[in-house]
Amino acid sequence: MAMLPALWLGGCADTMSAGQPMKRFTDLVRSYDQTLTTAEKKAAINELQQDKERQQEQIEQDDSALPKTN
Repeated sequence: MAMLPALWLGGCADTMSAGQPMKRFTDLVRSYDQTLTTAEKKAAINELQQDKERQQEQIEQDDSALPKTN
């Protein structure tokens, strides 16, 4: 029975990549994480603000094209 843990550890050591640095846990989990980085948050906010400005400009253009009624 004492041979089993040695084989198990040997199998794990054999699967490690040779010569490559180990990835940090946060890098490995990042693909499952749905939070945005600070740069991604700023980019998303900027894009939303630009979209809102474009929509407002379109509304103003549409309103100016309508005939005025009194």
